[in-house]
Amino acid sequence: MSARPITGRSIAFDVLLRVEDGGAFASRALDAALAQAGALDPREAGLATELTYGTLRRALSLDAALAPHSTRPLAALDPAARVLLRLGAYQLLSLRTPPHAAVGETVGLARAVDHGRAAGYVNAVLRALQRAGPPAPPPPLAVDPAGHLAAAESLPRWLAEEWVAWLGPEEALSLARAMNGPAPLAVRTTRVEELLRRAAAAGLVARPGRLSPDAVLLEGGSVARLERAAAGVPFQVQDEGAQLAVLAAAGHLRGRRARVLDACAAPGGKAFHLAELLGPGSEVVAIELHPRKADALRAEAVRRRLPVTVICADASRDVPGLEPASFDAVLVDAPCAGLGTLRRHPELKLRRQAVDLPRLAALQRQILLAMARLARPGAPVTYAVCSLSRAEGPELVAGALAEGLRRDPPSGLPAGLATADGDLVTRPDRHGADGFYVARLTRDGAPAGAR
Repeated sequence: MSARPITGRSIAFDVLLRVEDGGAFASRALDAALAQAGALDPREAGLATELTYGTLRRALSLDAALAPHSTRPLAALDPAARVLLRLGAYQLLSLRTPPHAAVGETVGLARAVDHGRAAGYVNAVLRALQRAGPPAPPPPLAVDPAGHLAAAESLPRWLAEEWVAWLGPEEALSLARAMNGPAPLAVRTTRVEELLRRAAAAGLVARPGRLSPDAVLLEGGSVARLERAAAGVPFQVQDEGAQLAVLAAAGHLRGRRARVLDACAAPGGKAFHLAELLGPGSEVVAIELHPRKADALRAEAVRRRLPVTVICADASRDVPGLEPASFDAVLVDAPCAGLGTLRRHPELKLRRQAVDLPRLAALQRQILLAMARLARPGAPVTYAVCSLSRAEGPELVAGALAEGLRRDPPSGLPAGLATADGDLVTRPDRHGADGFYVARLTRDGAPAGAR
């Protein structure tokens, strides 16, 4: 690729192409690109962030708006051309960038990235889009709820139908809108008050979490600025929904000596939270399927000097060396569709399909039942996913109940989180947290809270 100036638009293009053609996660790719850019004008860094996340969040709607003006299906285009068209369309339709800038800069970018053969095509399609004016409004919510969500909030039709069927039109629309907004920076620390004081002294706007007593929320700052302000006060970036899952699983064991299991543990946020939560002499056993992730988790636990034992194994099967009924609590943080994290990972809207849900639910059920056998009688077995679908949430829990598990809802957590059945749901529109579905169950014997 020829040398070209590093701008917000060029960074966004590189990141979006990595997401589109290389399967990268936007958040990681953008962080790496901004770090590599070095001393970049903050305005250009902000533009790169806006273009990257905005284009991904609105990609499906942008494709629908572009399609009538493209002589070829967008899916058949070269990935770079498709990314360029979306970038230009996002600036025209969502940012209301002046047409000469939106189109001219995008065409110039096409030439600068050695994709000059597409420059003429990109120019023609974007000019036609500009002349056509705003897209047609979505169908009324009352007439076609799923169609309204899909068009207005750029959701896959199948996901719009899922949320409408589960939550109803108004709640589904509220959730979909929130998923298209920015996600807050939430961190977990064992020294909340001290971190808040140091953040305030450094001019950062920080406040205690809404759901977790271990959380600090940062407004308008960055991890790097918080690290400088913290001056050694330890913290870890972790959404409050994820923290809530740990509190549901082992909040009743805070400060006590216990042995707790964390299944599917990488990258380790929940395992480390458990280790910080428990009292001296405790052990957290973390199971991770992938060897590289298990090695990284083990190294980080050693660095942090936390009592976390890492086992590389398949949590959907019996794990050698682990005795049945040997843990005081079990957390099953199961692999999922990630539909509760669309604010942070909007690319998932382009990657997930309806057929993924039953496939994942089958794996989740297998892991939950296998890990439940490792809990002591009456000990809580907490199932948690950062996803919002019936198959991965209430339907899976109903299946677990049919297998002999029963609900053991946690106490002492914030009000307004529990479903009618006693499971916990967090949503960005209601709680400011990622979407999590959490159910605390027990194998047999007395409930954990009664011991």
